[in-house]
Amino acid sequence: MSNTPPNRPTSLNTQLSREAKWSLYLTFFYLAGWVIFAYFMPNGTGVFGFPLWFELSCVFLPILFIVITLAVLKAVYQDLDLDATGDNHDA
Repeated sequence: MSNTPPNRPTSLNTQLSREAKWSLYLTFFYLAGWVIFAYFMPNGTGVFGFPLWFELSCVFLPILFIVITLAVLKAVYQDLDLDATGDNHDA
């Protein structure tokens, strides 16, 4: 008898795949936003007196992504019991 755990339900694998995809989407979207704000903004001064590119890419974009991440966490991610195997060998 092998010590490998039984296969997880498809719904668990589907959820884990969904969460991983959303993590990658958020990462690429943040990187694209940072590059656009840092390299393609016109010269000028922002609200706090820093260069506009700096304020947008290093101040406002992280704040925006905190809000976006919280929304995605509430909408996409779920609490999962990764220890549940579906059988009771311990009892």
